[in-house]
Amino acid sequence: MTKGEEMKNKVSINNIKETIQADYVDGDIIIINNIQNLQKYWSVNNSQTLNVFSFVICTQGKIQIKIMSKKIMIHPCEVLYCDPNTVISDYMMSPDFDATILCISSHIVQSILYANRHIWSYYFKISQNPVLNIGEEGLSLFKYYYQLLVHRMKFPQHTYDKETMYSLVSALLYDLLAELGGPETIKNDVRISQGDILFKKFIELLSKSEPKERSVAYYAEQLCITPKYLSSTVKKVSGKTAFEWINKFVIEDVKRQLSFSSKSIKEVADYLLFPNISFFGKYVKTHLGMSPTEFRRQIEKGYTKQ
Repeated sequence: MTKGEEMKNKVSINNIKETIQADYVDGDIIIINNIQNLQKYWSVNNSQTLNVFSFVICTQGKIQIKIMSKKIMIHPCEVLYCDPNTVISDYMMSPDFDATILCISSHIVQSILYANRHIWSYYFKISQNPVLNIGEEGLSLFKYYYQLLVHRMKFPQHTYDKETMYSLVSALLYDLLAELGGPETIKNDVRISQGDILFKKFIELLSKSEPKERSVAYYAEQLCITPKYLSSTVKKVSGKTAFEWINKFVIEDVKRQLSFSSKSIKEVADYLLFPNISFFGKYVKTHLGMSPTEFRRQIEKGYTKQ
């Protein structure tokens, strides 16, 4: 397999942007409503590895698809959820099949998780049983959301264009998760692994801590396990290392402090447990692509897209 073929078989935000004509696309959200565009990209026989969080909302017809070697059938009023690192292959769709596909980056998921750490209770249900029956009312609600998103896409771009789309997509995801309120929405019994439970405890511990320690060893000690075991388990469950999750949560604290607090840069660095302002500046530059002062300046001007 050539490098180009290997990249084609990895479905990420970037190569979807380059290959598929989507209804909406930015660095974190992709909405595809034309299934024909997707068929040109996905090969029926070749497997594809998803590197994004994906939702396929079936509106008519049906599709059979193999997810991690397990055949799954999706009907109208059902939603297929796929984690990053999910391998899909061998799909067959009826002639009248139609669906809307929503792909979101881990950044969006992490932002939602940051606001509500209990989301992971739903996440474990979905990851074990990825087909959700949302019913006629749920499908109607989704169509309203989609109409609103389409309407919003036609607006001229403005300073908070991306933030608006984030908010609408987040609201849609919350309503989809609300459909999990009753056990009848899950097709089979869910068995949560010990790894899932540990990951949930890690995320809850991380999300409720402020200021946050940036050491994997600290969280491992709190959970009474070794750092190596925590890192390997988190990587296996989520596709990201414990250190990556820590950095994602820390940078959200950094952005909130720089955006909404009256603290000086040094006071923010001290509050967030950075050893000195120089290290803090390098950390922010690495993760946000600009210095703390530049980030705060852009916030004040209203131009930031972080």
